[in-house]
Amino acid sequence: MGAALIAAAAAGSPAFAQDIEAPDGDERPPEAVPPGAAKARTPDPDRVTWSVGATAVGKYISRGVAFSEEPSLQPFASARIALPELEGGALTGVTAFVGTWNSIQSGGPGLGQANDGPVPGWYEADIYTGVALTFRERFTVSLAWYRYISPADSFTDYDDFEMILRFDDTQFWEGRVPLDNFTLSPSLRMVQEEGQPLRDDALYVQPSLTPSFTVGTETPVTVSVPLMIGLSDSFYRGVDGGNPDFGFFRTGVTLAISPIEAVPALSFNGGVDVWMLNDDVANGLDDNEFIGRIGARYSF
Repeated sequence: MGAALIAAAAAGSPAFAQDIEAPDGDERPPEAVPPGAAKARTPDPDRVTWSVGATAVGKYISRGVAFSEEPSLQPFASARIALPELEGGALTGVTAFVGTWNSIQSGGPGLGQANDGPVPGWYEADIYTGVALTFRERFTVSLAWYRYISPADSFTDYDDFEMILRFDDTQFWEGRVPLDNFTLSPSLRMVQEEGQPLRDDALYVQPSLTPSFTVGTETPVTVSVPLMIGLSDSFYRGVDGGNPDFGFFRTGVTLAISPIEAVPALSFNGGVDVWMLNDDVANGLDDNEFIGRIGARYSF
């Protein structure tokens, strides 16, 4: 498919390699994923949890579209603030969050995109803030605002408004599945764009399951297998015109571990993302893509 068509699609809509917390490779800043149990994750008496880290990926793909052909380093930082004074009745958790997520290459991103801004190679610098509300310790609703910025001038700045619905199903599987800490982690992510410079603002919808479990006792390893599809009214551009609704199916496997007993807040993760893409979409990719990733996170 033509480079000009790919460049137009990419320049108008960056995305963020999101996920690491649930699930890795979900193309969204991991900090924005609402915690399944906010109070359990927040140290007492200090209600603020900080997280810093970075992920290296073989190619930057988000929502089933290539945004950089080159390997990328994607550092992030976030703060979460527990607000127990707002809890009551069915509302069992309130967490505010703010953070930044970035994607950096050693050279240009390719795909016909510019790389001549104040900081060439710094493809994307996102800032975001929001709140996560947990009901009856099982249902979580996360609402967030994102601002996408390109220090390399690879795309024009714009905004997203995101809602994530998530259900903690862990207790349903205890004693029924012979795997430790097994969960399906069903979720629904909806993103409404605002201020797209090159096309109409799109609504993006991503239903997903992320089966996961732990292996081992002394130093457990968490194994996750994301299963998700990407749908949209106008985000995807057709090779022959139009806007296909279906963009991709993605799976793969991710392993996560905290190997240093004296530093339990330090964790490492790695895995492979398997993208099965709609070949009617101008996405700059092959029909199937296998992308490796490795990352680290420290929370305090």
